[in-house]
Amino acid sequence: MSFVIRLNMSSFLYAWFPYVGIELMANVYRISRVTGWGLDHVNIVILVFFFVGLLLSGFGFPKLIRHWLGGRKASFFSLILWIPYFIILTYIVAAWFPITHPADKPNPVTGLMAIAVLALYPFYLAILHLFGTAPITERMKEDRMT
Repeated sequence: MSFVIRLNMSSFLYAWFPYVGIELMANVYRISRVTGWGLDHVNIVILVFFFVGLLLSGFGFPKLIRHWLGGRKASFFSLILWIPYFIILTYIVAAWFPITHPADKPNPVTGLMAIAVLALYPFYLAILHLFGTAPITERMKEDRMT
């Protein structure tokens, strides 16, 4: 598989985490109405999803970069390539599942939280890329001062 295909697949994975998180935040009332769960239960499930996603991406993305993308410096292009995938995913859900029930509209604060997540996510990805592209040393030797 060529590097460009792997780069685009990894960019799609990078877009998947904030997309799912923001969609879950925006659809709390819809999830509660459809499943019959209380809002407290839905919020706890979403919070657990956020922490699990943060842990999985924190450990998984550097491994993905190192082994699947070869730790190349060109993998930093995925810091920009995830944005079109995020927009496409958001548009698909908004077009296929519009809000038809007036009580399902998210709170205005949800938009501010989404903006904050999307503003900080590129920095989070950049830090993970730095860990993923760092050279692997098999044995760390001490520098002797002589």
